[in-house]
Amino acid sequence: MLIRTEAPADILPIDRLLRSSLNAGAEADLVMDYRESSRITLSLVACDDEGQIQGYILFTPVAPDGVFHSWQHLRLLMAEPREQGDISQQLVTEGLNSLYEFGYPVCTVFGEYEHYRSLGFKQGEDVGLSAVHSLPQPRQLLICEMVQGAVEEMGEHRIEFDSSLF
Repeated sequence: MLIRTEAPADILPIDRLLRSSLNAGAEADLVMDYRESSRITLSLVACDDEGQIQGYILFTPVAPDGVFHSWQHLRLLMAEPREQGDISQQLVTEGLNSLYEFGYPVCTVFGEYEHYRSLGFKQGEDVGLSAVHSLPQPRQLLICEMVQGAVEEMGEHRIEFDSSLF
């Protein structure tokens, strides 16, 4: 399995993966919107030995209290169903490592804590952060602090997310 940054030739295969995996075009359309508006910080693909895309991950900027502080959000993680667990974990790990190398201090995600705990994510409320959103469980905001002290520097803040995330 090769994990690499998205290339222009990957746009249509990514679109096909998203549309076939989600059985709806909404997420695929949203990815195109993010791409066209230059709101993608990092996108990676996982390819098999024949070069076929098996997984995709997308990170976008976040604004705590409406101000950008180089925080990133794991916006979308998608893998072929038969390979989902292994590929997903590899994509998240590679994505977080790349974000760290680029100097981004924090990554957020909405998800189940048990899925992300082993990758270094903590529950947002455990580090004094809350999110402006209407998700049913506030504990779904998860934080991965890649630069120690970055979350503490922010203090207690509400994080405003793009309404298209919901």
